Amino acid sequence: MMVAVCQAGVRSASVMMPARTGCPAGWTHEYSGYLMSEDSFSIRTGTIRHGASYVCVDDAPELATGPSSQDQARLFLVKVGCGSLPCSKYEQGAELACVVCTK
Repeated sequence: MMVAVCQAGVRSASVMMPARTGCPAGWTHEYSGYLMSEDSFSIRTGTIRHGASYVCVDDAPELATGPSSQDQARLFLVKVGCGSLPCSKYEQGAELACVVCTK
């Protein structure tokens, strides 16, 4: 099992903001990167499950390698789809940035 942790010292709140690269006034910028979601594939059942959760992955991630398991999840960049987001602000097919802020 791999685990990723962002330690932010003594902070009372943490927030991940999609489609932003900066924090609001009064908040501390921890890191920024790209919004990602998962697709999970089970070799045992042959099913693919699309992720419902989103994570902000650092723009310079450290990748771990090792033996694969029967059940795997792959992270994919989240891209803009006009209609769910206003294309007056976002470009169709563009990768979404994100930022993690603490207070």
